[in-house]
Amino acid sequence: MRIEQVTSSFVAEVHDVDLTHLDDHSWSGIEAAFHQHGVLIFHDQHLSRDQQAAFARRFGELEMTDDQGYQVIRKAGVGKPMIVEISNVDENGQHITDPSHPQIRSMGGNEGWHSDSSYKPVAAKASVLAALEVPATGGATGFADMRAAYDNLSDEEKDQFATLTVWHSLEYSQARNATGERPDADPLTMRGANHPLVNHHPATRRPSLFVGRHASRVLELELGEGQELLDRLLAAACQSPRLYLHSWQPGDVLLWDNRCVLHRASEWDISERRVLRHVRVAGDPGNFELNPDAR
Repeated sequence: MRIEQVTSSFVAEVHDVDLTHLDDHSWSGIEAAFHQHGVLIFHDQHLSRDQQAAFARRFGELEMTDDQGYQVIRKAGVGKPMIVEISNVDENGQHITDPSHPQIRSMGGNEGWHSDSSYKPVAAKASVLAALEVPATGGATGFADMRAAYDNLSDEEKDQFATLTVWHSLEYSQARNATGERPDADPLTMRGANHPLVNHHPATRRPSLFVGRHASRVLELELGEGQELLDRLLAAACQSPRLYLHSWQPGDVLLWDNRCVLHRASEWDISERRVLRHVRVAGDPGNFELNPDAR
């Protein structure tokens, strides 16, 4: 197995490995690279649904969801694993080309920078995304390194942000995505979860900014002031050289660390089919004071 850093320092390609047959040495190398880089790329894998889920489970339990898409925390027999296809093909194999179709509209929010499940009491640890069908052009996925974004802050900003807490809400971000403006309602009236603005990685202890499109209110600041801060931080963080854009090929598998990396989708011509399969690894319940529902 060979690991090669690509243009961005937080992205690496892993070569000469079969994800369906990992020996202990290869697995240790992948896990170490996952913590070091944040985004790993594997080519020519062509995993089945079960094989992709098995690889994801190497990193922890799969995230479980309820009917509303919110996490069910380790309750036996409740919910279903977070294994979904992100595509313009419906469950019957029919190609969707109507931009007003609910399945197409729901994917629009993915074009904003985000961390998977940040709106849940326990945010996701990792995501594994596999390409089944890809369009000729477009449909790339972008990534941004929030560790480097934190490092770029001034010492004064690091001190200021160290004690701030942010409310993340999917309902808020979807409402904002639909109108392009901030919703009138206080985000705290919408379902969501609190997380520190500065996240310390449990494995490496490296600090990073924990922001994104679901971040909707800073609890310690006035509503407008906090939202302006969050918008400014997100815009400043997602800038070169902290970015990577991945153009998909069938058989590609991407693994990323949601605790320190943001991602977003990009548009493609929906007259072409695009099918990606997503498997999400659950985070570990951490700060119960911030996340009492995670007990």
